Amino acid sequence: MNSKLIPSEVPVAMEGACAISLECWRLRRIAELVNDSNEGSGLRHAVRHITETLEVMGIEVVDFTGRTYDPGMVPEVVEVREDQGLPDGHTVIDETIAPTVTWRGQVVKPGQIILRRSRVRPKESAEVAE
Repeated sequence: MNSKLIPSEVPVAMEGACAISLECWRLRRIAELVNDSNEGSGLRHAVRHITETLEVMGIEVVDFTGRTYDPGMVPEVVEVREDQGLPDGHTVIDETIAPTVTWRGQVVKPGQIILRRSRVRPKESAEVAE
C-alpha cells in the first residue's frame, strides 16, 4: 500500500469518536470482570490498543467512580443514594453510568453518575443566619 495515498491525519466525526470511547470503556469494565487470563487476555489487549489509538487522537475517557463529588463537576447526576457510613457532609461518586469524554482537554460529552452521600449535608452558604 502506498503511504502517500493515506493522509497522516484523517478527520473523525466527534460523535463517532465519543461512541467508540464509550464502547471501549464498557469493554474495559467487562475485561476487569474476566479473571481467567486465557479468556480475558485478548479482550484486554484490544481495549489497550483502542485506548492508545484514542489517546493519540487526543480523546480521553474519564471515569469519576470513587472520587469526592463537587457540585461543579461536569457529569450529570442521575441518582443520589444515602449512605449512613459516610462522614457527615461527604458525597462520593458511587458509580459511573457513562464516562465523560474529552478531546484535547475539552469536554465533548458529559458523563452520567450515581452519588452516595451522608444523611447530614453541609449547610448551604446561601442560608441567612438568624
